[in-house]
Amino acid sequence: MHGTAAALSGRRGAGRCRRCRCLARQRPSRSCGANAVSDNPVEAIDHLLTFVHDLDAAARFFDALGFTLTPESRIDGMGIVNRLILFPETSGGSANFIELMSVSDPEKLPPAMARLLTGEEGIKSMVLSFADAARAHARLNALGCGFAPPVHVRREWKVSASESVWPEFDVLLPVDDVVTFNGCRYHNVELYRRPAWTDHRNGARAFDRVDCAAGDPLAAARRLADILDRPHETTTEGGRVTLGRVALQVSAEAPGTRQPGSAARFIGYRVAGASRDQVGAVLARQGAATATAGGALVVPGGLAFGQRIEFAA
Repeated sequence: MHGTAAALSGRRGAGRCRRCRCLARQRPSRSCGANAVSDNPVEAIDHLLTFVHDLDAAARFFDALGFTLTPESRIDGMGIVNRLILFPETSGGSANFIELMSVSDPEKLPPAMARLLTGEEGIKSMVLSFADAARAHARLNALGCGFAPPVHVRREWKVSASESVWPEFDVLLPVDDVVTFNGCRYHNVELYRRPAWTDHRNGARAFDRVDCAAGDPLAAARRLADILDRPHETTTEGGRVTLGRVALQVSAEAPGTRQPGSAARFIGYRVAGASRDQVGAVLARQGAATATAGGALVVPGGLAFGQRIEFAA
């Protein structure tokens, strides 16, 4: 797990918080509330990059559940193709969506993407949005994350036979830490907020929770709190960190599951606002087995292309 051990153990310069006199590692303790105003360049948990082997099959599945998907976007220079499930509840310079990504040409995959887009399907990276990519790069690398400098990207996105748009952003490519994550700063986030793409037949408004599992869930939550510059909470399941509208829930690994130390793996996410009855009826007609948890409908990862999806009101 790149950089995590050093970041967890080797920090210098402990001082005392002026508000509560806690040991603050050169800044107030997150639990004391003294850092309510922060210059943190990380704005949001923006989207989840999910790998699927068959993009067409995944698109049919999510469409049947009542989601609207963006047109297929081929990034030929990188050998990848994607479709997005964009949600309407966003804030600031951030978006909120699930990215379904597949490989169109393995020979063209950049090394960072070739490492991600292989093996089992499911969530491969959590993508943060930044107010300033250069500041985010400096801050995260000070924590030992090991990001390469941000890359500026502007590319054509053909949304129809007669229309193209040009998304532009500064991106940090994925690294492995307590989870695999990366980030971007949008230059035209409005492209990801088109009402025609964010209006879903099932009523979905946002993904508002990311579910992870770790051998030591509290250690994982503490590391995520450092990365996001937010407090962590102890929960009955393990630990939780919330940034804006989205919470990261880290639970204990099931007995016999190998996940050493504070490293965590992605399990799935929760979708808010979708009609559980509508989604459940579609799956029942397909003969699919689902479950319930706390009043929410749960679709297992084996059915949903490696991502456990919880549908809540």
